[in-house]
Amino acid sequence: MPTVFKYDKGIKFLKKPENLTLIADPTTAKAANNCDAAFISHAHTDHSIAFPNEGIKVFATKIASELYEKLTSRKAKNTHFVEYDKSLKIEDIEVEFIQAGHLLGAAQIIFYFEDITVCYTGDLSTVDMISVPKATIPKEDIDILIIEATYGKSDLFFESRETIKISVLNWIAENLQKNRIPVINIGHLGGAQELIAFLNEMLSVDIYCDDRTSEINKIYKREGTNLQWNSFDILNDEEFKEKNSICLLPRAAKELPEFLKDHKTSRSIVTGQASRFAFSNFEQAFPFSMHANCNELLEHIKAINPKNVYTLYGFDSELSAIVRQKMKIPSRPLKLAKKKFTLEEFL
Repeated sequence: MPTVFKYDKGIKFLKKPENLTLIADPTTAKAANNCDAAFISHAHTDHSIAFPNEGIKVFATKIASELYEKLTSRKAKNTHFVEYDKSLKIEDIEVEFIQAGHLLGAAQIIFYFEDITVCYTGDLSTVDMISVPKATIPKEDIDILIIEATYGKSDLFFESRETIKISVLNWIAENLQKNRIPVINIGHLGGAQELIAFLNEMLSVDIYCDDRTSEINKIYKREGTNLQWNSFDILNDEEFKEKNSICLLPRAAKELPEFLKDHKTSRSIVTGQASRFAFSNFEQAFPFSMHANCNELLEHIKAINPKNVYTLYGFDSELSAIVRQKMKIPSRPLKLAKKKFTLEEFL
């Protein structure tokens, strides 16, 4: 019988008649119950909820596991570490992890079933960055590509990442000249390390960030990204150097840290969601993302040239439509809407 795959709070594969069930990136703890193995593409919490599940074998890169523990302060359990470009076997199914970009330890996961070969991208970026290399292309032919669509909408415009980083740099320089401390809200994992690495290359400044981001920075530094920063969670007020200083806050943080409250500051946010939303509480919003944009996703699909494409997350319907219309590849969202509006409900 053919291999069955579907979205069921994660990407679930059922191989019959053996009744072998695998799941990739389960979104709830219960989703992995009764599965033979779970696979985690990367450490961000919307993909890595299976790490502390000791009742199931979990497969991931070692760095993804370490980053998860620093990000969440929870322990990964029963985790089997997978190296890039080296296959492993679950029963008679070969599985391979390849580079996904996006952040350290992130992987595209390829499942080699007898009847089909499936590549699940997880989140990915397709250009080289300072802190992480670009996603690679599978060496073998792919029948089914399951690809993220976080920014899979053609009218979500992103300038090049270098252009956006230069814009951030200019904003910082302007505020430092005005004797104002630039304060930037940014995600703990991924964007923060890329921005710190860029600023370290471009400016002689002191960068302060919270302890959680600092612990993640240590892993990036160990793995070869040259990062210089200070943790403000262990900072005495008298140790803070006001001149030529920048402060990074967690993306959702609203209040300033205590040591900044007597200083003049300017606030900005760095997030790909600035391509969609105004973020009016900030003086500036920079649409920088560690995700691929729509054109980059299409280029990745073209390079892989799969027989079928399934989209997941974000603008899945929009990306599927573009793939069907422009690339002439059969495509639809993997996670179909459970219920469509009737005409009466719509009106």
